[in-house]
Amino acid sequence: MNDPATVGWLSVTAFALIAGLAGLIGVWLMWRHEEWARRHTAELITFASGLLVAGSLLHLLAHASEMTGPTTAMMWALVAFVALYVSENHFLPHPHARVEEDCGHHHAHTADGFGWTAILGLGIHSVLEGIAVGAGFTLSYVTGAVIVSLVVAHKLPVGIASMGVLYHGGVDRGRAVRVSASLAFITPAAVLISYAAFRGASEGVLGPIVAAAGGSFLYVGAADLLPEGQASAPGRNTIAFILGLVVMVAAYVFVPHDVI
Repeated sequence: MNDPATVGWLSVTAFALIAGLAGLIGVWLMWRHEEWARRHTAELITFASGLLVAGSLLHLLAHASEMTGPTTAMMWALVAFVALYVSENHFLPHPHARVEEDCGHHHAHTADGFGWTAILGLGIHSVLEGIAVGAGFTLSYVTGAVIVSLVVAHKLPVGIASMGVLYHGGVDRGRAVRVSASLAFITPAAVLISYAAFRGASEGVLGPIVAAAGGSFLYVGAADLLPEGQASAPGRNTIAFILGLVVMVAAYVFVPHDVI
């Protein structure tokens, strides 16, 4: 147990499972407590957007800038930001968890009107999130834990959304649960594979990956999640967004950045 490599693998495995569990909780909430999940999804989304925006800027992009220089880090972040924008708008739509009421009925929406393309997009995004977490843990526990917290914040409302777009798109309820739950296991697998692949990699390799992760999380927080939260209850959602920011600012101020 005193072997650093063993301790590292145990910690990374635990964090990887936590990231997957967040998605499962979202699916479970939609399956067992759909009314509650839909009623509070907006607050969950805006809280998550605060975490992602602040975490990307204060932690990931700042750390990547130290490794590769500010210009290189920002370029990789911009590439990731634009790549997600293009992919979601033209190839792999992201599911929306926004709830609208029409004559008392709730509806879930996807950009293309059906959930399968969006689910494919979520699967690819889950792989990229796992790679970011694995690369982060090769740098330090703090960097890896910050990325995991961003993934967890994103996964819970997305678990609700992925279940919702399939179920309300006509997919059998049981099958919607199975498909959405399977998405939760993609990220942990990608975490472990990438952690094994990147152990011992240089900062010149890891820096761009962390910067790209920062750009992608910034896009998800600002472009995907925040507009969803702004669609309803602006007062509560503003508070939720600020709380997310405060959590990441507190982590930046009080958590030592050189913990390995």
